[in-house]
Amino acid sequence: MAARDTLLRIEGLSVSFPSGDGRVTILDNVSFDVFEHEIVGLVGESGSGKTITSLTVMGFLPPSGTIGGGEIWFKDRNLLECTEEEMRQVRGQQIAMIFQSTRSALNPLMRVGDQVARVYRVQRGLGAREARIQAIQALTRVGIPDAEQRARAYPHQLSRGMCQRVLIAMMVACEPSLLIADEPTTGLDVTIQAQIFELIKDLQQAANASILLITHDLGVVAETCDRVVVMYAGQVMETATVESLFAKPIHPYTQRLLHSVLRVDKTIEMPEVDAGLSEEVAYSVAGCRFAPRCPRVLPHCWEEHPPREQAGPDHWVTCHNYN
Repeated sequence: MAARDTLLRIEGLSVSFPSGDGRVTILDNVSFDVFEHEIVGLVGESGSGKTITSLTVMGFLPPSGTIGGGEIWFKDRNLLECTEEEMRQVRGQQIAMIFQSTRSALNPLMRVGDQVARVYRVQRGLGAREARIQAIQALTRVGIPDAEQRARAYPHQLSRGMCQRVLIAMMVACEPSLLIADEPTTGLDVTIQAQIFELIKDLQQAANASILLITHDLGVVAETCDRVVVMYAGQVMETATVESLFAKPIHPYTQRLLHSVLRVDKTIEMPEVDAGLSEEVAYSVAGCRFAPRCPRVLPHCWEEHPPREQAGPDHWVTCHNYN
């Protein structure tokens, strides 16, 4: 595979939060790349650390969170060394984020057109009239019909799907190099979900941007993404191209994750699930956090963090026993 320029590189990122008897490491040595002009899917079940990873990249980590180590390189800059003022210059202009909750991400007291126009005024320095014109054009670009009239509406007067389009218009207003989409279709019906993902992909291609798509929908990943990063309990289990991951999943967790997808064309024998295990058990493991549920677990899996091994072209797995 030809060499590609790296846009975002996360190396050895660890983040902890307070718990009842000290601190618990939520992100444990997380490492992965996002190359220029590609869509990377960040997948895993709820609680795997996907959103915390994205919030750390954006500099939105809650005050109780502590970064224990690692680096986040965006282009030639380590974001963890940036001041808040420097991060303000990065957010919006270079990295933008679409959040899960559409309505809570919009100001309920402002008309949606004014909210989009404000991005152009703050980030691009446009005057009120020009910002308004640009905002209506942006709303039209994301597929909102009769954008000039809809721009006068408040968020509660629009559907969830329309609100999501407004958020996308705000995020792409400054043509960022990287767009982080955190479960961007939560609460939408499947038809609207498909439209939103198609819109995001079209905008990415038009702007030659990169997207980090956080989702639990493997069907969307298969249709939308170029590469996949699989997380479990704050650790990266496997990274690969979409074709390689779906054709030959290597890590036991990835295999179980793909087995969980219901198929109408064939019967799949589901592996046994350790339903009694809580997340607390996984986060207390010093080595591989999937060890308590892994059918191929070895004694040293519990105590030693597994190495990151190359299993094929652009296919990496973090496992002691992947062969």
